[in-house]
Amino acid sequence: VMASSFEGQGAPASTFTQDKLKKIAETLPVQDREDFELIQRGFIATAADGKLRDSKGEVVGELTGDEFFARNAPESVNPSLWRNSALLHKHGLFKVKDRIYQLRGFSISNITIIEGDTGYIVVDPGAEAAAVTGMKLVREHLGDKPVVGVIYTHSHSDHYAGVRGVLSDDEAQARKVPII
Repeated sequence: VMASSFEGQGAPASTFTQDKLKKIAETLPVQDREDFELIQRGFIATAADGKLRDSKGEVVGELTGDEFFARNAPESVNPSLWRNSALLHKHGLFKVKDRIYQLRGFSISNITIIEGDTGYIVVDPGAEAAAVTGMKLVREHLGDKPVVGVIYTHSHSDHYAGVRGVLSDDEAQARKVPII
């Protein structure tokens, strides 16, 4: 999510590494832009101010633009990984299918939103700032509905505390919102 410049830090790539990475670069389909077109599919919007915010409204991160990965990979970086990072870098709210949406690129995991008849079911709510920023987009573009359920599909650390970005403890208890 947050790209920073690492150029000029550390030792330069060895000749051996440079040669290996050049050989990898020669195998990449650099003219094939289909993947870059596909990542745009269903895009609705992203955070207008380019900021990730926690539940208190404090800025906790910056969402960078595509220009960081638009350039060639530095000589010390595997060009295939650089290309993959450029693909994964697209952030925002995306429509997957009718009533199914995803928040992508705000953290290392995606948050899935199912639009139910009475509100939103949030699947794998991610990290708190990703959830807060993403749910703001959901409510702005899909409507201000309550969260009526939260589902965790697994317990990796990339889902830690995200539930508090979509639902307060008091709200969960008062409305008896199921968290599965």
